[in-house]
Parts: sequence; C-alpha cells; structure tokens
Amino acid sequence: MATITSRLAGLAVMAMAGATVANGPAQAGTLTDATIFSQFDAVIFGNFSSTSDVEGRTVVGGNLVGGATFNNNPAGVAASSFAALSVYGNATAGGNFNINNGGGVAIGGTNNVSFNLNGGGSAYVGGNNSGNLSGATASMTVGGSNSGNLTLNSGGSVYTGANSGGINASGSTAVRINGSNSANLNLNGGGTVALNGSNFGTISLSGGSLTYTGNRGNLNLNGGATATKVGSLSLTAPVSTLGSFASTFQTPLTALSTQLDTLTANSTATASRNALIFNAAPNNAGEAVFDINTSLFTANSTVTVNLGGATTVIINVNVDSCVSTNCAFALPNSVNFNNPTGYAATVLWNFVNATSLNFPTEFGGSVLAPLASVTNSSPIDGTLVAASYTGNGEIHSHPFTGTLPDGSSAGSTVSATAAPEPASLFLIGSGLAGLAAVRRNRRRHGDKPAKPRA
Repeated sequence: MATITSRLAGLAVMAMAGATVANGPAQAGTLTDATIFSQFDAVIFGNFSSTSDVEGRTVVGGNLVGGATFNNNPAGVAASSFAALSVYGNATAGGNFNINNGGGVAIGGTNNVSFNLNGGGSAYVGGNNSGNLSGATASMTVGGSNSGNLTLNSGGSVYTGANSGGINASGSTAVRINGSNSANLNLNGGGTVALNGSNFGTISLSGGSLTYTGNRGNLNLNGGATATKVGSLSLTAPVSTLGSFASTFQTPLTALSTQLDTLTANSTATASRNALIFNAAPNNAGEAVFDINTSLFTANSTVTVNLGGATTVIINVNVDSCVSTNCAFALPNSVNFNNPTGYAATVLWNFVNATSLNFPTEFGGSVLAPLASVTNSSPIDGTLVAASYTGNGEIHSHPFTGTLPDGSSAGSTVSATAAPEPASLFLIGSGLAGLAAVRRNRRRHGDKPAKPRA
C-alpha cells in the first residue's frame, strides 16, 4: 500500500492553490490539515451549543450558544495566532463563558453574552456588544456600539463605537470611543480617553487625560486629570483578523475527509464475544488504515485499539443504515473504549458519510465528520470536526500527531498553502457538496471500489 503522503496529491491542495484570503491579516493565514488538528480542539462549521468544557482552542463558523469553558487544559496544543475561541457568527444566548489560561475571544458578529477572560487575553467583537466582557490585562474591541459592560482589571486598551454601556478599568488604560458616550466611564488608574463625539454620561478620571470633539458633559477629574476639546479626532477600528472560515477550515477539511475515504485498508477489525478489536498493521511509514461499517458496533460492548507500532491510524467509518440522504448513527450506550486516552493522539475516525452522530460514552480519538451534526454526553478524547455541535460532554485535548495528506506531521512545522479568493469559494463549495452527495450514493448502492472490511 502506498503511503498517505504519496497517494493523495490532493483535492484540498489543488483547490487552495494560488490565491489569497481577503481581509486577512496574520491570523487569517491558511492552515494545513495537520496544523488545524494540532492547534484546535474543536472546529464546528455551523452552530455550537454546549455548557461543557472544551479543553483546547475552538473555532465556530456559525453562532455560539450555551455557557462553556474554553482553553481550560490545552495540553499539547500547538501555538496559534487564533484566539482560544473564534466565532464567525454571533454569540447569541446562554450563561457565562470562561476563557482560561490567558486565551482570547474573537466574535465576528454581535455579542449578547458574558465572557470572563481569566488570566488575561483579548476580546474582539465585530458588531454591537450588549454582553459583558471582563479580563485581567486585555485589549477589548467593539466594532459597533457598546451597550454592555467592558471591564479591565489591570490596564489595557478599549476601542468601541458609540458607548451607552459601562466601561471600567483599573490600571493605566487607553480608551477610544468613535462616537458619543451616554454612560459611565471610570478609569481608576490613569490612562487616556479619546472621545470622537459628545459626552452625555459621566466620565471619571483619576489621573490621565480626556480628549473630545463634542460637548464636555459631566466630568469628574481627579489626581491631575485633564480634559481638552479638539476640532477632530481620527479613530480607526482594529481590523478583524478572522478572514474566511470557508477557505481556512471548511473547504480543506471536507476535502480531507473525501481524500481519506480513498485509502485502501491495510488493517482489520475483528468482532468476537462482545469485543471489537482494531489490530493495526502499519506500513513502513507507520500508517494503518481501517475501513468499517457502523453495524460492527451494534453487538459489541468493548472496543480495543492495538497500535502495533503505528504512528498514524485512520479509521474510515461508513454509516450503513442510511435513509435517503440521512445517515444517522448513535453509538450504543453499552460500548466501552479500553484506555481511550492511550491512543487518542494517534487515531483519526473519518465518518465519511454521517449526517448525524451521537456519542453517549467516552470516545477515543479525533473525529472528522464534516457532514454531521454531533451530540455527546461523555468526553470526546481528541479534536472534533463537525457540521454542527450540541454538547453535553467535554471535548478533551489530545491533538492528533499522525501524518495527513498535506504531507506533514501534525506536530511539525509546515508551510501554509494559499487559500482561494471569495469569488472561488462558491465553485469549490459546490464541488465539495457534489462530492459528498456522490459519496453517500456510492456507498449506499455499493459502487465504491471494493476495500477489505472487517
């Protein structure tokens, strides 16, 4: 069997060649498949809803709901220019969200919830903010208007459009308001305020200075603080670094699933006496590939993965109980994975045609399911890639360390490939959607070239 790196010249690489990401400062630079799995604990194409922890870094293409804690135990996660939590849509509803270990949060749309930046970090909201953002040493940006509360515990910087919410800072803080202020602004440790408009609220300064263009309004100037009216101010909002979610994440990861599905199995799984055993038989490159159907799980209560020296294990999983285009699979409650964290970093489960997945028990290994809505009530030990996610269990940080089709190890330093311009995304997305439909039909009707199955 040829190695993964030599067989898969690549749909993802061809699709991503020769263009740049629009609106893309450093953070929006294209990632390889390997670096995505090394940097992120969850990549959700659509909406994310959960109140359970995600131990590592998370990116959400849709909206955020819930009240989870992120980045609380990012063991082994590679450094990244992305925040601990990036949401390309809106943060819409739920309780408090915690971002731990100095991680930041970036919201492309509006924010209506509370974020606690524990240990520092920065916060970016592209639209309006009506929620609460609080952090230790952070920068906070609200591209639209702020009607919520922005709290910095020990200095930092704030940018917002018109402010009708609270801004409170301890320590020397630089505040820029690109519009009028109609609420309370308190700087207790000095700092500066630039107000490109009028003050209809109360601005209190203990030291530092205020520069404004409109009406002075109610000011409390203490500790030698000064206020100066000027004819004009030029305040520019920080630029979003989120870039294109489709080209950075969704397009290449969907293509990766299609690519992995073409591999010929070199290893087998055996089912006997309520035990499902995966015996890896790696090639010279340390790569083992399995090809199984979900029906293999139904009568088995114990799952064992024997690596056999493999450094990369790809398990292609076909849902064989599809109804039309609905390919749903719920792992039986009786299934128990032996030592799932022992091999989690080596194993990638590719659910090639699943449209719905439910994991009621702890699941060992990363999950690639670009077409599926995923739910869980027990931990997933590895990176989760899914169309949408509703979580009642944690996602544990076990970054995949194997080799992927871009030819790189997930733990190594690799060169990024340029991503397609937005005008190309429709064509690429349409092609991938067609591939997904063909893949589902091919598996249902048995047209796929034969591969050894357990």
